[in-house]
Amino acid sequence: MRLSINNIIVLFLLVTSASLMARSKRVGQIPNGGKFSCATCHVDPAGGGARNVFGQEVEQNYLDGSGNVIWGAALAALDSDGDGKTNGEELQDPNGAWRSGDPNPGDVALVSNPGDPNSTTNVQLATSMPLRFALKQNYPNPFNPSTTLSFVIPQSAQVRLTIYNSFGRPIRELLNGALPPGEHTIAWNGLNDAGESVGSGVYLAKLESGDFSRTVRMLMIK
Repeated sequence: MRLSINNIIVLFLLVTSASLMARSKRVGQIPNGGKFSCATCHVDPAGGGARNVFGQEVEQNYLDGSGNVIWGAALAALDSDGDGKTNGEELQDPNGAWRSGDPNPGDVALVSNPGDPNSTTNVQLATSMPLRFALKQNYPNPFNPSTTLSFVIPQSAQVRLTIYNSFGRPIRELLNGALPPGEHTIAWNGLNDAGESVGSGVYLAKLESGDFSRTVRMLMIK
């Protein structure tokens, strides 16, 4: 009986630890998520249990296959709690340009909770800051078989996004055309221009527009 009880205790601790790690991970996948911590998505400030309206939106529509939050322009543009401010405005990232690992955007003192209609500040956003060309690291990375690339352009421009293999040979042109200013996302499904699935290895994504050029390294693992 003692062994059985010990096993139950160990199992409980493992499940609890995994749950806490998952919550902590997701807090770090939302811009300025640390201000309200688990209460950003949950009714209970300690996390777990019922989710607020923002947490429900994330759970139903903005988690990837690994349970990671898909923060981007689409989720940022929603007003989950119906208080007249978009999720991005409340979290100081109105365009959804922030990615995990980036410095938190805007002023944390002005962040309000996108899941609580009573948590609304006099939001002042750093939207007047000029946009700059940028190509963000693909997500997820490593990936199998698809990944998403996000990039920002400051004005309407002709843009080209190309995938290269590790030898520097182009294998897939994802984009070649004019785009309006703002953040854009595009997925690569791991296929080359011939429609063939590429193998495991390092690939390069290169964004070009006028004099701007930026490359990120990506890793496919099958």
